[in-house]
Amino acid sequence: MINDIILIDREHVKTPSEEKNVAKNDETKLRIYGCQLIQEAGIILKRKAVTVATAQVLFHRFYFKKSLTDFDVKIIAPSSLYLACKLEEDFCRVYKIISAFYFLYKYEDLRSKHYYYNVKNVKVEHFRIDAESMEYKNMKVEVFTYELLILKEMGFLVHKINQHPHLFLLPYVHSLFNNLNKFDEDLTKKLAQISWGFLNDSMRTTLCCEYQPRCIAVASIFLAAHKLNIPLIRSTNWFALFDVEYEEIKKICIKILQLYKIGRCHYIDVLNKEK
Repeated sequence: MINDIILIDREHVKTPSEEKNVAKNDETKLRIYGCQLIQEAGIILKRKAVTVATAQVLFHRFYFKKSLTDFDVKIIAPSSLYLACKLEEDFCRVYKIISAFYFLYKYEDLRSKHYYYNVKNVKVEHFRIDAESMEYKNMKVEVFTYELLILKEMGFLVHKINQHPHLFLLPYVHSLFNNLNKFDEDLTKKLAQISWGFLNDSMRTTLCCEYQPRCIAVASIFLAAHKLNIPLIRSTNWFALFDVEYEEIKKICIKILQLYKIGRCHYIDVLNKEK
């Protein structure tokens, strides 16, 4: 049985960045930006979904310990992915990770100049960093340094924070719909796929630090069911089957939907911002 993870009371606790006068909206966008980088680098490097999710959790957790003004998103993101590859036994050379992020940074510059951008249709080779350059050597030292710092800030107890809602999704969908004849197999598969998409998107928010994984999984199923016009009626207390409160589902759904209003985020320089 998986134990509950350690949660952060986001509503009543200021983040280190907020304490250093980073606007809440800017912090939200930088967190989304960092998770975008991790997700896109994961696609480029063909890493496992669980590795990407772990990296995003590490990234979010780190910024509940340290401020965005002191540690640049552009180096914490690759450091988080590098550490996640080790934790999930999904080995990837540091050169490949740095190359992927270097590519994303360079391609982002082109995108800002109105060039066509789709990370799935381009290759790292288009912007390969020179392994002998000082830029690469400096990035490698930073990745190694901050990988250890992230691990230290987690208290070396990654098992206490590193459990993902993806683990619960398919068993929960199976429990809810498998024995109901009116829901055919194709519809159930579609529900699972859409729920999985909501889960992946939720990792760009701090939900993974605020709610137990099972709660996020149930909320994602609820959103997917709503999208497919599948009734999940509150009065039936279906969510109680998974030890989840309806109010938790509402709050999680609202936060996921807010993500789509924000859209794609870009880098904001808040380093060394004056108090």
